[in-house]
Amino acid sequence: MELLTEKMKQFDRAQLRAAVFDLDGTLLDTVRDLGTAANVTLAHFGFPQHPLEAYQGFIGNGLLMLYRRAAPAGTDEATVEALRDYGRDYYREHCTGLTQVYDGVPELLHGLAARGIMLGMVTNKTEATARCVMAHYFPEVPFRFIWGNNGVRPLKPAPESGKLMLRELGLTPEQIAFTGDGDTDMAFASALGFWALGASWGYRPRTVLAEQGADALLETPEELQKLLLG
Repeated sequence: MELLTEKMKQFDRAQLRAAVFDLDGTLLDTVRDLGTAANVTLAHFGFPQHPLEAYQGFIGNGLLMLYRRAAPAGTDEATVEALRDYGRDYYREHCTGLTQVYDGVPELLHGLAARGIMLGMVTNKTEATARCVMAHYFPEVPFRFIWGNNGVRPLKPAPESGKLMLRELGLTPEQIAFTGDGDTDMAFASALGFWALGASWGYRPRTVLAEQGADALLETPEELQKLLLG
């Protein structure tokens, strides 16, 4: 674990009331299913495909941005939206074929729940698909909420979902730890005053997480569990 801010030196796990997570690259390694769906979509439209590992850099800002990045340069927005719609429907039907749970994540989630810490998930993934994926991989984990792109709440790093979280849970920012692997996650959490914990096992470089306000960088879910639970 690498502490990055003076604030993190004041972290008191006894004050923690909620642990909130990103999804892709944090709880689940989804890049192979997302990339496969995108490549099927690109092929359907007659566009070149990408190596699956390239999609690590495309994920994190919602499905529309993924297809803006995956489409050939100069593709018009109407075509990008058509790609997004086709890819969304394909992925919804094939979202659990190649995805894997990161080692240590089930133990982390169950350990937090056993301590009475509320669990939540905020992703830029389409909410209906996020709920389907979470139900498949974590059917017994008592998540208080699973929020994604529902067409109403702005996507991370916009703060609206974080403010709603504070109101609905009745908590203050220092009672919430937010863990994610993306620049949007760290910008979101740090702006709201949450503990911004960078999942360096995910898709973005450590330097990016640090630049966007991470309070600490964790190498593994086991390391995160030790930080949050002792």
